[in-house]
Amino acid sequence: MLYISKGILLCQTSRDHIIVAWRGDDYFLSGSDARLWLAGRCDTSLADAARLKYLANIGLAETGDTDGPLHIYRLLTNCAACPASWRFPRWPLRRRERVLWQWINRAGTHLTLAELVFLLEHGIRPESELLGETNKDALLRIINPDDRLLEARMEDAFDRNEIVDSLLALLRKKYITLV
Repeated sequence: MLYISKGILLCQTSRDHIIVAWRGDDYFLSGSDARLWLAGRCDTSLADAARLKYLANIGLAETGDTDGPLHIYRLLTNCAACPASWRFPRWPLRRRERVLWQWINRAGTHLTLAELVFLLEHGIRPESELLGETNKDALLRIINPDDRLLEARMEDAFDRNEIVDSLLALLRKKYITLV
């Protein structure tokens, strides 16, 4: 089963003992649960559904049936990308990763993957009149988040796979974390 981990790693005493924060709670994971969460922390991973049951039930993992670009998109639509706190040197970003990072870091609201795909697909640049807490209403009017079909429409977006790859690159480079 395909999965990706959610939450913020607070403490790692070893590969078998970690503390993860998610939705205001701290989860102490040990043994195979800790190893599974770490394996899915920076990219999608595969594991047996029975082994993932606990992590999925408490919300620390999003699971999907199969692998492939469309299934990875669907998996990530259930996650929100948030800027990660920095303790490490930054890796250089490609152009698309840089634009995506600006939207995630400065939008003033948490954007879904479908909303990010919409913005990049339509060539909307992260300009000052759309960024920040005070301008989030203007941004949301452009996106129209009330559109219930946005996720389905963005499944067919021309650049969807490249945008998903860029989001996963930001995750691997530890610019973002998924919640």
